[in-house]
Amino acid sequence: MEVWIWDVIRIVVVSLIGAAIMFLLQPWLYQNGIIPLNDVEPEAWVGDNYIVGAVTVFSVSIIAVVLWYVIAAKAKVQSAKETSSMAILWWIFLLMPIISICAAIYFFNQSNDALLSVTGFFVFDILLIYWFSTAISSPRSLMFVVPGAFFLRNLFGLR
Repeated sequence: MEVWIWDVIRIVVVSLIGAAIMFLLQPWLYQNGIIPLNDVEPEAWVGDNYIVGAVTVFSVSIIAVVLWYVIAAKAKVQSAKETSSMAILWWIFLLMPIISICAAIYFFNQSNDALLSVTGFFVFDILLIYWFSTAISSPRSLMFVVPGAFFLRNLFGLR
């Protein structure tokens, strides 16, 4: 099987795990009072605020992963300078999910009690969906551009 197919499979699997965490586990923590919300009704807040923010962060993170992978796969890297340019591009794409967190918190969070936890969750979510996906699934010529990719690829036996 082609190497790129395994990259895509890893991206899909990590995205599905991220979706399960974002849309099942994290809302459950609020709805069952494990993370208490005293200034809003948890069920209503999850349905009206959290889910909309989570969809925003998830969607933008997936778009950033796909953009990175497509551009990285098409790149013909021949020198260290070109590799450095691609590394800068990876960081620029990271800004997309970070900005989506800011938008989600600003537009879709009506609970001061949830502010810290939802921000932490969304940061964790983009680390999983964007960083982890790109670290273990970047195309061969750029597989070590993502910070921590060398460690993670060795840890999982990915070469």
